[in-house]
Amino acid sequence: MVNEPLPDPPRVRLLGTGTAFHTDGRGSQALYVEPMAGSAFAVDFGPTAMSHMQRFGVPADRLDRVFFTHLHGDHVAGWPFLLLNLALETRRQRPLEVWGPPGTRATLQSLTQLCYGDLLDPPRRAFEVRYRELPVQETRDLECDSMRVDVLPMEHVESSIGYRFTFADRVLAVTGDTRWCPNLLRLAEGSDLLVCECTTTRPGPAAHVSLEDVRAGVWQLKCRSIVLVHLTDEVASALAEDPLPRVLAGHDGMVLALPSDER
Repeated sequence: MVNEPLPDPPRVRLLGTGTAFHTDGRGSQALYVEPMAGSAFAVDFGPTAMSHMQRFGVPADRLDRVFFTHLHGDHVAGWPFLLLNLALETRRQRPLEVWGPPGTRATLQSLTQLCYGDLLDPPRRAFEVRYRELPVQETRDLECDSMRVDVLPMEHVESSIGYRFTFADRVLAVTGDTRWCPNLLRLAEGSDLLVCECTTTRPGPAAHVSLEDVRAGVWQLKCRSIVLVHLTDEVASALAEDPLPRVLAGHDGMVLALPSDER
């Protein structure tokens, strides 16, 4: 009996791992995900995302969906440049889906109007943009291409949501921006990879996770592995000096696979 080759595991490339300030030269928040089956998608698309796709050799036209965790500029401001690339460089024709919290369509169209308003005119852009706005509440088992999507509210701003993407037997969880909260633990539970924000070494006044929060609560995160994003080199260095099991500090261009238990 000949064993059939196993499909490649889902892969996550960190296009940007920095904060809104781009401290230490880190790019703004964006993930590029290649599932086992179905088309590639992005989670968030900050202002450096398009340049980092080119820097790391990631073709923009492979994207069929973009998921937004909330509507702050460091997570959405790359959108007009993605449209510009797809309309004029790759001459895209197939639809592009956008998922996000309420206000996503108005925010992205306003950005596009300010930057390249003619891209809102269908003759200038040969492909349709399809918007799917999600309530900021727990929502389970949304069907999307070859995967399932779960949504949980996060605690950062009113529009903040986290995502769980289930590809067959593997699960990717992405917090977006949030403070440490019960829904972060629920989002992580059972995932193979948790992409978790970690903005500072110590808790601050803003609604963000700190490395101290992760150290104190990592035992509560029932997931296989964790990569920290939305961070600075100070956070990465502090983790390197005192490592935590299962926890990695992300860097721009990092690629992570989600292998199954059978591998």
